[in-house]
Amino acid sequence: MPARIFQTITITSSTEIVVPRLAKTINQKTFPENPVKLFSPVRQLLGSCSIAALFAMCSLANPIWSQPDGQYFVHAAKEGDTLIHLAKRYLIKENDWLSLQRLNKITDPHFIRPGTPIRFPLAEMKTEPAQGTVVSVAGPVESTGGKLVPGSIVAEGDVIKTGENGFVTIKLADQSTIVVQSKSLIKLDRARTITGTDIPVTRAKLMSGRIEAKIEKRPGAVSRFEVATPTSNMGVRGTRFRVGSDESGKSSTGEVLEGAVNVADVSAGKGLDLAAGFGILVEEGKAPVEPVKLLGSPDLSSIAKLHERILLRVKFADVAGASGYRAQVAGDSAFSNLRAEGVFKTAEAKFGDLPDGAYFLRVRAIDKSGIEGSDAVTPLVLKARPEPPFTSAPQNKAKFSGEKADFTWATSTEAGSYRFQLARDATFTAMVADEKSVRGSAFTPSAKLLPGDYFWRASSVRADGDIGPFGDVQTFTLKPLPPVPNPPKEQGGRVSFSWGAEAGQTFEFQLARDAAFKNIAIEKKLDKPEIAIEKPTDAGTYFMRFRATDPDGFISPYSSPQTFEVKGTNHWPALLLLLPLLF
Repeated sequence: MPARIFQTITITSSTEIVVPRLAKTINQKTFPENPVKLFSPVRQLLGSCSIAALFAMCSLANPIWSQPDGQYFVHAAKEGDTLIHLAKRYLIKENDWLSLQRLNKITDPHFIRPGTPIRFPLAEMKTEPAQGTVVSVAGPVESTGGKLVPGSIVAEGDVIKTGENGFVTIKLADQSTIVVQSKSLIKLDRARTITGTDIPVTRAKLMSGRIEAKIEKRPGAVSRFEVATPTSNMGVRGTRFRVGSDESGKSSTGEVLEGAVNVADVSAGKGLDLAAGFGILVEEGKAPVEPVKLLGSPDLSSIAKLHERILLRVKFADVAGASGYRAQVAGDSAFSNLRAEGVFKTAEAKFGDLPDGAYFLRVRAIDKSGIEGSDAVTPLVLKARPEPPFTSAPQNKAKFSGEKADFTWATSTEAGSYRFQLARDATFTAMVADEKSVRGSAFTPSAKLLPGDYFWRASSVRADGDIGPFGDVQTFTLKPLPPVPNPPKEQGGRVSFSWGAEAGQTFEFQLARDAAFKNIAIEKKLDKPEIAIEKPTDAGTYFMRFRATDPDGFISPYSSPQTFEVKGTNHWPALLLLLPLLF
């Protein structure tokens, strides 16, 4: 069937009619060149038909009224309304009241019962300039319309560019919202409202990046909202959807969360409807592929609610079929106040330098085509400041012997004081010390410490009393001091020494002539906590000590020195016995 275009013919000075004339057909036949031949069907019609009949014939060819359901504005007729006045008020073609009569099956165009619903095709209605209002701005954002801050006006023709972690949320006249994501370039190509209504007519050109939109539902009609990318046009009949376009402009994606979106390929002109829960990839020069079901939402139930480090790290369960994940952090559950986002290859998201506060985390899986799946959202709190001090001593996992420990840490510029905790368990329930206001960067518990494992941590406290999170838990093992050796035993010209020990220890034994152990007489390595040596022949005081080495390599300090005496031989009794023989 040939396509039709329309010719306006003036019958009188105040009357016009629209009749079809033959146009270029689908099989590419040429337009008639002779105007006489072109208008001859009209002359024949005028000669043989009444004007009313001609109107009826014209109505069969008028394509204006073949729009899909939901693309109409519905006006409830008021007292005194006529089709002529309504057409002049709302329609671009102010005299086209006959189309309204046919569409709405109105018998008398001069009398309409009050309350009668009158449908107007949105595409044929008058529009007037409209404005959007900036709801929130974060990060690097540029606009040809001037600096954007909350409350700024965004008008038709404005171009907005966002940088890394730059976001803009715009509210339209009907309270619908558009969120321009990080690293995006978008032009508000059309921003208008239907005259006499608050129905917006919006067209956004997304050159690169991503946008998310929530279009408010309307009784009787929906907002006319379109998103154009270099490869696709997406007309919205739904409420929540996302659109993405890569930097090369060769592919785009669309994902519908609620409602429906009509997706048309720019080059091929083919389109299809995309229902909620489905996504699509449109590539340059190709017809849209079959829609795919969105990947399921990740499980975020294992994510902690409180996070106490500057680097916010969250791990979640993998989603089958995912090639990556997009994670976003916002200050509100509607995600109109975005603060950070990132795309990650594994099921772990990382964000740095967020200020302390309450947030919402949103995560979705990305399939191999780049189509992003269903969202999962969880609240969390970041309380990472003032940052805890860096610990100095004892070093983590250190071992040493003694009955006390000295704790030191670096000085924090944010801290007026510090909180210190020492416990016998990692959960800090078996508390040894809990000092809430330590001045300076060192602390030594006054109580004697028993041998065993210990756990300690410190936090910074601002001068106004704001307590920051504890630093990472440090551990150490306090070993008992080396036992006092048993007194030496002499037997048969040998001297033996022994001392208490733990299983698996080895030992180093020293015997010296001085208390400083500079003049070493004997030094031996032992597998047992005992030694027997020949009794020294030189008389005098001797000093002995030992130290133990644990199986894990820990070397204890030397024990306290022990002493024993070696007496010289008395020869006077023998000499007295020999005296008589000398005389």
